[in-house]
Amino acid sequence: MKRILSLAVLATLSFGIFSCKKSDGGGSNNNTPTGKSVLIKITLSPAVLPGQDDISGAVNGVLPGSKLATWKMNGVTRTNESTIAFTQADFKSGVITLEATAGVTSANLALSGLAVSGTTYTVLVETSLDGKAQDPVSIPVTSTLQRSFSYF
Repeated sequence: MKRILSLAVLATLSFGIFSCKKSDGGGSNNNTPTGKSVLIKITLSPAVLPGQDDISGAVNGVLPGSKLATWKMNGVTRTNESTIAFTQADFKSGVITLEATAGVTSANLALSGLAVSGTTYTVLVETSLDGKAQDPVSIPVTSTLQRSFSYF
């Protein structure tokens, strides 16, 4: 089941990368879009998921000029990875932070989760775009979680 969830997350993000590319419209305007900073904090409650409950996800982004962004996960830069995948093991005390190391023109976050045997947990997604906090999104997980976010 975990493998299926991981594949679903990666498929969602792959679609996001290709659908976010912008065409030049054939005009003579050579304006290059400027990138914006992205910081995503995901918090699990409870911090340690019970039993066989699970969560996984992935994040990616596109820089001005259509190159793929580099990300920091929990403060550690992850180079040579166009998509950063994470699992429950990557959460530190129930929290994971994801931050683009340079301004992006678009970014995607995909989450998948599973709650079994009547257990539940909550996923809180807090995002700052260009230094401005966005409204947090609280997602109660009672059976399965399949959620994606697109920024910009």
